[in-house]
Amino acid sequence: MPEPGDPRPSGARQAWRPLLSVPRAVAVASWRALVRFFNSDNLTYASSISYYALLSLFPLFLLLFSILGSATTDEDARLRVLGFVLRYFPRQFDFLSTQIDAFRQQRFQLGFFASLLMIWSSLGVFGAITTAVNYAWKVERQPNFFKHKLVAFLMLATASVLLVTALTIISAGSVVESNWFAARVGETPAAEWARGVWARWASTLLFIGVTGLIFYFVPNTNKVRFRDVWPGAIIAGLLWRVALAGFSWYVRDLSRFSVHGTIAGVVVFLLWVYVSSAVLLYGVELTVAYAQIRRLARQPDV
Repeated sequence: MPEPGDPRPSGARQAWRPLLSVPRAVAVASWRALVRFFNSDNLTYASSISYYALLSLFPLFLLLFSILGSATTDEDARLRVLGFVLRYFPRQFDFLSTQIDAFRQQRFQLGFFASLLMIWSSLGVFGAITTAVNYAWKVERQPNFFKHKLVAFLMLATASVLLVTALTIISAGSVVESNWFAARVGETPAAEWARGVWARWASTLLFIGVTGLIFYFVPNTNKVRFRDVWPGAIIAGLLWRVALAGFSWYVRDLSRFSVHGTIAGVVVFLLWVYVSSAVLLYGVELTVAYAQIRRLARQPDV
């Protein structure tokens, strides 16, 4: 035990010193997050998010189509945006494609009161995410009803902004996929590599960005630092990518034996949202553990 005035850190502090290394801190935080994830109610919250996602899905679709109708009149652009959105789901979700086609064929714009109703109906899934994130941070004082709804509304507004961003991304993607660009790319190997990364990872990068913003803005606590959320967001994004590939294979293999039609599609949709929610909440737990390690490492030695 160091004497008073001894510049050497105490034993406990010295044990934490190696965690100043970011990779090691991320590794320790990943393990702690895994333990905390299974020792808490995160899976229950994931099922809650799945339930509210199903209830909020079609009002959200109505809102998205209304926004798309106001943002662009180009049918091809709308279809490409919707195709980009569907990248976040396994390809075998036929009932989603059917509903999207039905919405697309009926061109409409919602009125003021109809928009308010659709917004209120769509807030459920965002409210469930907010509650789950605050639970992971062990927030003792939950936000009041109006603040809770305000946070959910801001998440919905952000989703709308991201839809417009997706429209911009699709426009950029059209340039990337054009013959003119392909001819120029052939002259530059680095550009060919960038084109492949864009085509393969655009949706994953957007998922990581959105996840990082959720991890930073949603918790009702002042313990979150902006730079501490990104290890959890990146790992959650990569896990989500792996889960998407594995789930697509699972659903494709299962479809040969399915005899339940649309009902099976709804069940599989709930299962996919459940898996995605579990990945998201694991990322939250990782962010909490990583922030705690970094906060302790930043404390001055006593």
